[in-house]
Amino acid sequence: MKRKAQGAIEYLFMIAAALIIIAIVLKYLKGTGSSTGSAVSSAASELTEQVSSELSEAASS
Repeated sequence: MKRKAQGAIEYLFMIAAALIIIAIVLKYLKGTGSSTGSAVSSAASELTEQVSSELSEAASS
């Protein structure tokens, strides 16, 4: 019976370690995803401003 208990405890420890690793990876991905999203958003707004200024210059010519 002692061997079965040891195996069960080792199994639970492996599951806990896997969950901790998954939580760390998800936290990392969430952080990089939000910074990437803000960079894309600012680049899109800059591009929109440039396109609108070029269009207004072309329309005035």
